[in-house]
Amino acid sequence: MLIASAGCAVGGELAERFAATGALVVVADHAERRALALARRAPGRIESLTLDCLRPGQCRRLGEIWGNTPLDLLVHLHPLRSPRRLGAAVAAIPALTRALMDGLAQGEGLVLVGCRAASHDARPEARAFDAALAALAPHMQAEAGTHARVNVLRLGPYTGRTALIHEARQLAEGARDGPRGAVINLA
Repeated sequence: MLIASAGCAVGGELAERFAATGALVVVADHAERRALALARRAPGRIESLTLDCLRPGQCRRLGEIWGNTPLDLLVHLHPLRSPRRLGAAVAAIPALTRALMDGLAQGEGLVLVGCRAASHDARPEARAFDAALAALAPHMQAEAGTHARVNVLRLGPYTGRTALIHEARQLAEGARDGPRGAVINLA
């Protein structure tokens, strides 16, 4: 599995939980120190990758290197890791998914986008980004076809990260089954 923009709290917890179940986890983050610190939590189970996941060019290069190596689970945490750069996240999430599509098609092919819903008193731009992130699920699913299953895990404005971690684990257990192109609201 690959966790993109893993340097946030939910990224570290996801990496540890999946590594504890025996998964090989690659944590990608633009901050090398954070990625290395995550890898030290479970040596041999968690590998680090320094990558700015918000730069589509770097995402394409990763896809060229990854090739058709099977990828069971791709988790995008850009909106949670860099909440002030949501515009970049809206562009980078599909770019990284597209770049890794051959690997996703060879593996279980589950793609999850973690984000947080805008609060009721949020500014217009926060509401627009919330809508854009939610719109990614059906559009990315249409592009992926049967090669991957794409869903957005949308935390409530004040919901803790545990809900996202639990839902990601549940979905990963039956990776080829379940919803496709859905926004799963986590209250």
